[in-house]
Amino acid sequence: MYWCNNSQAVCGLALLLFCQLASASSFSVSPTRITLTSAQTAGVLTVRNPGTEEMVVQLQPRAWRQEEGADVLEPTADLIVVPPIFTVPAGGSQVVRIGLRRPPSPSDELSYRLLLREVPPPQAEGATGLRMALNVSLPIFVMPPGDADPELIWALDRAANGGLALSLRNEGRAHIQLKLLALKPSSGTDLQVKGLPAYLLPGQSRIWHFDTAEPVGRWALSADTDSGTVETRLIIEPN
Repeated sequence: MYWCNNSQAVCGLALLLFCQLASASSFSVSPTRITLTSAQTAGVLTVRNPGTEEMVVQLQPRAWRQEEGADVLEPTADLIVVPPIFTVPAGGSQVVRIGLRRPPSPSDELSYRLLLREVPPPQAEGATGLRMALNVSLPIFVMPPGDADPELIWALDRAANGGLALSLRNEGRAHIQLKLLALKPSSGTDLQVKGLPAYLLPGQSRIWHFDTAEPVGRWALSADTDSGTVETRLIIEPN
């Protein structure tokens, strides 16, 4: 929101500068997630440019793992991406092919991220403002042989500060994507988990902390995931 106290000209200049700083091109990607298997080692995605100017997009595959709930991305040669850099005309699209260079893991799902980065054109002489380049991170999963599903282990404990600590460990062979997550006490206000949606890869754990005055009692947990809705009950007994 903008407030004008003295001069419309000053407010107009401020608004113009804000628009210049916030200007950015855009592109869309479909699908938004790719799953590969030993029987299907290649995938296709489409990059569309709905804007009025052509744009250059660069693609970089990354190996994806998690440490203490944080994503770690590293360069990888496991995936081949064609083309790795291209120009999308205004209103046009580009098909990208992704191929797996290694066999799937015999045990757990493999996880990768494909980074799509806009390469901004050189700024025209005399131009003002800041052009913001768009970045997109696309998840790619490679399934192991046989059935591979997440296996979720929930736990609810008192936190050191007197609140609650909700922990989740994925002991399955595949990821889980948490879209919505809430804790409902037997009486009182529901506690909503922030920072979602988020993925939890196989063998990984996450902890969420809540400030609440009455942690003791029965809690109903409800989670909306990419594998369906999860509902369970957790209890914290009094000392």
